Amino acid sequence: MNEQAIVDKMITFIEKKERELQANKMNADNRAKNDIIKSIMDELERETTNENS
Repeated sequence: MNEQAIVDKMITFIEKKERELQANKMNADNRAKNDIIKSIMDELERETTNENS
């Protein structure tokens, strides 16, 4: 996957996670936010690992 494809996929992924966070805003404590950030970082790691493979 080229860099632009990774960027596009990550933007879509982050937008999805942002919608999830907004949907759960009333319950979005620090742990929920940390879980979202971790999932974004994990997805980025998967994408960049796939790019380097």
